[in-house]
Amino acid sequence: MEKNQNLQNQLYQLRILREQYDMYQGQLEIINASLGNYLNTKYTLQNFKDGVKEEDEILIPIGGIVGVKASIQDTEKFLLFIGKDTVIEKNIDESIEYIEKLIQQHNEQIKSISEIVQKLDLTIQGMSQSIQNSYSEKPT
Repeated sequence: MEKNQNLQNQLYQLRILREQYDMYQGQLEIINASLGNYLNTKYTLQNFKDGVKEEDEILIPIGGIVGVKASIQDTEKFLLFIGKDTVIEKNIDESIEYIEKLIQQHNEQIKSISEIVQKLDLTIQGMSQSIQNSYSEKPT
């Protein structure tokens, strides 16, 4: 009876660990998607710096598979949306620097969460093996 209760507790703990693992994996996916967006933004800003001039025509995505042609009016000032209702104006170098800081923060988050995921995975594997060994033992 006690062995059965212990096994039930271990299975419950294993389920909790797997839920935590899945949650952190989901966070990694979100952060990686955001990181990809920031990397694309930095790449685009660097292209502006390397030769986009006023009155050049560009294609701006406006959602899904739709884009619109537009002409550049100002290559010196960029608007950064830093909060729900907050926009700041920066020059190109300041904008790139701001994006680089966000990229660095994302990389640090990815490293930290990846370490947690790895530890959880090892714990889950060990616990699964322990449960399997306990379950497969023949009663004496």
